Amino acid sequence: MNPFEAFYIIGRIVSLGVFLVERPKDGAKKKEEVKRMVFDFLSDFNIRLPIPDVVLDYVLDFMIDNLVEFLNNTLWKKQAA
Repeated sequence: MNPFEAFYIIGRIVSLGVFLVERPKDGAKKKEEVKRMVFDFLSDFNIRLPIPDVVLDYVLDFMIDNLVEFLNNTLWKKQAA
């Protein structure tokens, strides 16, 4: 698996994880749950990425924050009363 395929799969896991853990509040805990899902998936399927886990952790923070911001501004946007 090349790095582009791996990051495509990771992006899908992040997307699924964000929807699975969605609940009011608890943002930092939800982010950690999604990151744990990704690391567990990589471990379960013995996928080794050519980057250190510290860098992957930073990339996951970026991916999760941007996806949640997008969803907050679109799909999860609260309607004005």
